[in-house]
This record gives sequence, C-alpha cells and structure tokens, in this order.
Amino acid sequence: MRRLMLAMFAVCAALFFGGCADPVVMSEVLQQRQDQKIYTRYNLWYLNPAEISSLNIQQGTFLPLGSEIEPVGTSYSYITGRSKLTFRDLSGREYTIDFDPGYRLCSLRDFIAQTFTTELPEELTKDIPAATLERIRAGQVVAGMNRREVMLAYGPPPAVRTPNLRNETWIYWISPTATVRVIFRGDTVRNVLNINE
Repeated sequence: MRRLMLAMFAVCAALFFGGCADPVVMSEVLQQRQDQKIYTRYNLWYLNPAEISSLNIQQGTFLPLGSEIEPVGTSYSYITGRSKLTFRDLSGREYTIDFDPGYRLCSLRDFIAQTFTTELPEELTKDIPAATLERIRAGQVVAGMNRREVMLAYGPPPAVRTPNLRNETWIYWISPTATVRVIFRGDTVRNVLNINE
C-alpha cells in the first residue's frame, strides 16, 4: 500500500512540476488548410535557438521573416506559468520560444497568430521598396520606415513596454537590461534611439 501511495505521489508530482501538454495547436490557431505552409511573420531574434525569449530581444542572430517552419508542439509549466512553443525550420533545426504571458500581455494563441502566418512571404513584403526590404532582411530599423516595415524587422514591441501600437514610441529590448526606442511621427519612423550608450 505504501509503495502504491509513493508511486501515485511521484506521478502527481511529475505532472505538477513538469507541466502538462497545452492543447494549443498551431495549425488550428492559424486555421491552416492542408495546402498551406506556415511561415514566420517577422524576424525572430535569438542567442540560443533552444531558449528564444517571447520578447524577441534584438540580439544575436535571427530566423528571417517568411521562413517556412513546421510546428513540433507546445507545453505548459504550472510552476513558471509559462508555455514553450517548439518548431523546426526546413533544415530540421529546432527552435523553442519561452512564452511569458506576463510580458506579452496576451494568450499563447494570440502570440502564435502574431508571430506566424500562412500568408506567403511575397505577400508579407508586397509593395516594400527594394532598399527598405534589404534593411528589413538585415534586421535593421531606420528613419523613414513605416510601422509595417518595423514590425517585419523587429516584430511587435513587448506589450509590457508598449501597450498600444498607436503609441508614437515603440520600446524594444536589445539585451535583457537595455532598450531601443523607435520614435514615429504618424506612420513614419522619425528616429531610432539607443539611450543605453
């Protein structure tokens, strides 16, 4: 009897501390048809592909916008209150995003819809001038870009720092302790300020 109780306790502890699978399915969130593929909606920045921050901290390298990906799965930890979203690119390299709803101020489903798309890469970049597209593909934001182009290069700013996309200033992390401010006048970037230097 004691062994049975210990075994049941061990199973419950493993489920509680290890987390359980989250029922979020990327293809369902994106309403993917069988003939559609899934792509990144913007440049996904990372230092370690196994530990990508959902804040999309602008450091290291990035998986370019329009990269075709294949979902692997999601999981949730009751200990941290965070979800993990795992996918792989066409080369088979695996990536895991550590999703923290406290910083993104949205659900995992909303985050997936903001980060991935079934829209073709050509449609994402339609009507963007070649010189601007080159900057976006290099992960750069410069004066003269519009909000859509900034979103493609940097992704949406973390809602905890920029709660409204109509704000004239979008704040992005460039490291865990430093930020950059993208300042707009109307729809156009007026300046990009790194006040940490």
